[in-house]
Amino acid sequence: MTSSSEKGEARGADAWEADVDPLNAPVGATFVIQQHHATRLHHDVRLEMMSGDSPVLVSWAVPKGLPRRRGDRHLAIRTPDHSMEWGSFTGSIPEDDYGGGEVRIFDRGEYRMEGRSEDRITFRLDGERLSGIWHLVHTGPKDGKDQWLAMMSKDLRSSAEDRPPPKPMLATLTAEAFDDPEWGYEPKWDGIRAIAECDEETRLITRNDKDVTVAYPELRRLHNQVVALDAMLDGEIVAFEDGVPSFQRLQQRMHLRDERRIEEIVRQIPVVYMVFDLLYLDGRDLTGLALEERRRLMEEAVVPSEQIQVSPLTQGAGVALFAAAADQGLEGIMAKRLSSRYVPGARSKDWLKVKVSFDADVVIVGWTEGERARAGTIGSLVMAAYDDGELRYVGNVGTGFGRGLLEEAMERLGALDGTEPLFTERAELRRAHWVTPVLVAKVEHRGVTSAGRLRAPSFQGFREDKRPEECTFDQLAAF
Repeated sequence: MTSSSEKGEARGADAWEADVDPLNAPVGATFVIQQHHATRLHHDVRLEMMSGDSPVLVSWAVPKGLPRRRGDRHLAIRTPDHSMEWGSFTGSIPEDDYGGGEVRIFDRGEYRMEGRSEDRITFRLDGERLSGIWHLVHTGPKDGKDQWLAMMSKDLRSSAEDRPPPKPMLATLTAEAFDDPEWGYEPKWDGIRAIAECDEETRLITRNDKDVTVAYPELRRLHNQVVALDAMLDGEIVAFEDGVPSFQRLQQRMHLRDERRIEEIVRQIPVVYMVFDLLYLDGRDLTGLALEERRRLMEEAVVPSEQIQVSPLTQGAGVALFAAAADQGLEGIMAKRLSSRYVPGARSKDWLKVKVSFDADVVIVGWTEGERARAGTIGSLVMAAYDDGELRYVGNVGTGFGRGLLEEAMERLGALDGTEPLFTERAELRRAHWVTPVLVAKVEHRGVTSAGRLRAPSFQGFREDKRPEECTFDQLAAF
């Protein structure tokens, strides 16, 4: 990436004004489009033309980028000519400079002028991403700006490959951290796993195929942070507290769908999308590539911001990262074989999770009434897990509830009350209120007893990104 000092030198070479007439000037052979994250995101479309004996980049700022469909018309503003050197710039412009923000190369290649008239140029682009014919029509000055309209004449791109299914690849639990130069290691983020489908909008899909985009309005424009025509990202929606991921803070947001309430809580509990994989890019399925190649493409494509960050990956040093994760209060780490392919929806031993603290996803099948300070509300939740297709009792959880979680739990359980009793052989459960087994809860615990009960469980929250049938006893028994 170009440094800030190099950027200053490049920008200093752009001291001339827009003195080349694109309707008449001799044309060159190359073009570049830069994605510019300034005050407002836009694409800088630059065509090589001649200024006297010198080639320059004749430029337009196009807020929505060149149209991708016939019939669409996008505003284009003529901007100063730039030096040819500027066309290779990618990096950061300081915020106090004109046009401050991140700049990335969106596309580059060769172009050909197809025709010109007194108010229009028609050109063909043959780039790394774009292939087609566009018009730029001069509409004249307005509000002190030289305005044009960009329109597509013909799309010449080859057919796109099918997208992979939005099913996250799953990891296998392992007992301890290890060092291996053929593996990469990253923090385990304690949030909600989501595939981000990005094209001209963003859709967030959880592992059980739920579209949760409405719940996270600050993430609805992630596509603007991706240098691509379209992409599929794999990552985690995370809420932080004192710099550490907090599932309990996220719990206060994950079930909301009322737009007014969501708007209020966004300011109190903002979220970040921590991205760690790239499954699809510019019409190409990447799942067959090795992880290290997918990561390289991902780091080139994603422009970090307050809403999206790239999960750091360390090669070879898993033991040190695990120790650091424990010191910082993180949930654990992920270990991923660098040569591994991405297998949607599959649990693989090429991806391993090493946990600092134990947690489990369990099915809530009932609740008991509280006493003393908890009288009139929930005393504990009855937990179960599937074992050979049948629900098996794994204990009660009565700690970890704040007042807000208790109220939410009562509301959710009340709507499910009244099913046939389970586990009636246990005397302590004979007065339990039984509910339809559709709720999944996350609990922390200190292991599993010989009788198959979670030891010292603590409630963390409900989750909607996992089906009850996925909560199996064999996963608990792994502890």
